[in-house]
Amino acid sequence: MNDQSAGWSPDSGDDDYDGEGHRLRSALERTLMDRARRAAEQDRQKGPRRPLQHAIALAAALLLVLVIGLGFDAFLTSVQKVMRMLDAEEARQKQQQQEQVVPDPAEPMPAYVVPDEG
Repeated sequence: MNDQSAGWSPDSGDDDYDGEGHRLRSALERTLMDRARRAAEQDRQKGPRRPLQHAIALAAALLLVLVIGLGFDAFLTSVQKVMRMLDAEEARQKQQQQEQVVPDPAEPMPAYVVPDEG
């Protein structure tokens, strides 16, 4: 008759249940349980307070935010300067085009026009 109890398979080849394999398994289980117990105890304990470390971290974070903010402000300022220069250039070009279209009244007006040969 096969014993199909939990944790034991008939094909394992372990005929001696109280043998060396059982002792190693129970020692391993004991070691793992001790580690788990120690880890749980350490989780319950509060760590030491580190006010200096927290203050330094806060100062570094504020400094980082300040540097990023100032960099963004400088970038936007330079973009605004470039946009102003482009607008001034465009206004100057429009002025020149209008001057070319409207003839200067001081220039002589031709008396006749020669038609294009076409």
